[in-house]
Amino acid sequence: MKIVVLIAALLILTGCMSLKNTKDLPAELLYQPPVLGQTATIMGSSEPGYMSLVGDRIAYIMEINGKRVPKERKEDYSATWDTIYPIATGEHTMTISYRIGGHYAVPSKIIFDAEANRNYQLNFVTDIGTEWFSKNSYVDFWVMDKATQQPVSDVMRSQLPAAPRVISYPIIINN
Repeated sequence: MKIVVLIAALLILTGCMSLKNTKDLPAELLYQPPVLGQTATIMGSSEPGYMSLVGDRIAYIMEINGKRVPKERKEDYSATWDTIYPIATGEHTMTISYRIGGHYAVPSKIIFDAEANRNYQLNFVTDIGTEWFSKNSYVDFWVMDKATQQPVSDVMRSQLPAAPRVISYPIIINN
């Protein structure tokens, strides 16, 4: 009898834990690629981290023209860095950010003018997560034309959030 009660309690608790109060954003708040007219593309970028345990250094797009880019529910926006977004020609404002391990930069806005049939990439230079005791003070972002390797936007500087963050790194002990 005790086993039946224990199993029933575990099933109920497991069911409660798996129920999440999540909502999807309405479609009008999500970025929709253009359906007519000339287009270009834009994507984020990634560079290897200084240690394999920490992960890659990633610049990613969160919003295009005030609309959130689509992502899977459990996915961070940083996981969408390699998604290629079709965009209309003309001026665009993007909300962008950076991540490595537990370090995140404050989301920033960058503006650039897209030309037809061009492929663009969000690039970055940073001291965040570049070595074990780096200063972790800034990220410089810009948009680059992938064909010419030339910048097509001004440089936008972003910083870490003002509040201190607790960063943990795994310690592996081999016997």
